[in-house]
Amino acid sequence: MKLFYLFALIIFLFDQITKYLILRWDYTFLEITPFLNLVKIWNKGVAFGLMGETFKAFSTLLLFLIPLILFFVYLYAKKTDKINKILLGIIFGGGLGNWLDRIRYGAVLDFIDFHYQNYHWPAFNIADVAITIGLILFILRNAFKN
Repeated sequence: MKLFYLFALIIFLFDQITKYLILRWDYTFLEITPFLNLVKIWNKGVAFGLMGETFKAFSTLLLFLIPLILFFVYLYAKKTDKINKILLGIIFGGGLGNWLDRIRYGAVLDFIDFHYQNYHWPAFNIADVAITIGLILFILRNAFKN
């Protein structure tokens, strides 16, 4: 389980440090490249703002649902191989980072804004990247096992 804890901690700390720096930085919009901006957006929904404005009660439900999901991720990690432990640790660290935001702020801080001209992907953060990449790799790795 050391790999699970290590990767969860790395992702969690990287997520929380970047969010801390974004919150302390005195801007609301900063163009980094022609396709990347830094913005401050508070997300009350799930990934990429889904369901944020549709169901206000959904935000409260997430406060209870996320720890339950993380608990099952942890339990599965205890009985799987090293690579899955790493991937599940990455997912766990990201989930924990976003859950902590919901506890502290009532929403998740998103700040990465990729775009092409006026077409913007919904803003996201390091935890979202970790959860998405970890989950995709976990599914790909395990979908084709015997």
